[in-house]
Amino acid sequence: MEQMNWDDVRLFLAVAEQGSFRKAAQQLEVGHSTLSRRIESLEDSLGVLLFSRKSTGLTLTSAGEELQRTGQPIQVEFAQLQVRMFGQDDQARGNIRFTAPSLIIRDVLMQPLREFCTRWPDIHIEVDHSLDLLDLSTKEADIAIRMTNTPGDHLIGRKVGVYCEAAYAGAEYLRWFEAAAPDAHRWLYPGGNYRFEVLLHAPYQTPAPPRRYLTVPDLESQVRGAELGMGIAMLPCLMADANPKLQRISNVVKRTDIWLLAHRDTRNNRRMQLFRDFLVKAFAAEEDRMRGLDQLSAPAEELLEV
Repeated sequence: MEQMNWDDVRLFLAVAEQGSFRKAAQQLEVGHSTLSRRIESLEDSLGVLLFSRKSTGLTLTSAGEELQRTGQPIQVEFAQLQVRMFGQDDQARGNIRFTAPSLIIRDVLMQPLREFCTRWPDIHIEVDHSLDLLDLSTKEADIAIRMTNTPGDHLIGRKVGVYCEAAYAGAEYLRWFEAAAPDAHRWLYPGGNYRFEVLLHAPYQTPAPPRRYLTVPDLESQVRGAELGMGIAMLPCLMADANPKLQRISNVVKRTDIWLLAHRDTRNNRRMQLFRDFLVKAFAAEEDRMRGLDQLSAPAEELLEV
């Protein structure tokens, strides 16, 4: 039996988890044929078949099940070792994998990121705007911005802002509302268990609560619908206050806190320290916009929390 190649085992674990070469290849960002060849090479080196390949899909053989059972904890240990080694790097160079909601990246961080990349050209920021909570303990991400009120005790972090919303409408809708005087607003509903909990300004109050006019979970589509006069939308102040086609017609509510989080073992890493400090300053500069204070006379602590 030849010596086992750990990188091939890593690829095997991805295929075993995904249940198909295609999905694993997409996740790993490698070619399907390359991945298949690597698994075949691993099987040849071990002298066993790891997968039963049928028209209905892949299933693990008994040898594959044993390798998965043994390899998974090793993979976790190896990833955690990488985090610990990463934490001892005192150089202002290298990669940082950073995850945050696309709204935060676009409306808070893109311009400051230009300044950071110019000042620290040897630090490469790899941005992921997925809403998935990437695992910091296994280096799926190095630093994360998460909208949460419960950030978790196993991470280091600090609260850097609040996510606030209000009701917004376009000029065409407001003209229709004044002329038609309906008993309830048309609402561009985001779906799920979302509740309409703001207090509309006096000129826009109705006898009945807003009715769901259209369910549209995508934030950009809600904005577009409001611009087109389709109805009112609950939108983040950070985004909507800067839109000249929209008018805020309610009070502001705080939905959740915004946290900057990283793994404890990375606290002494030089480039991580630089990037964390940068993020804290970037969010501090945008505090008023995130709280909707550009158009709000009441102090921030009086915002309604829901």
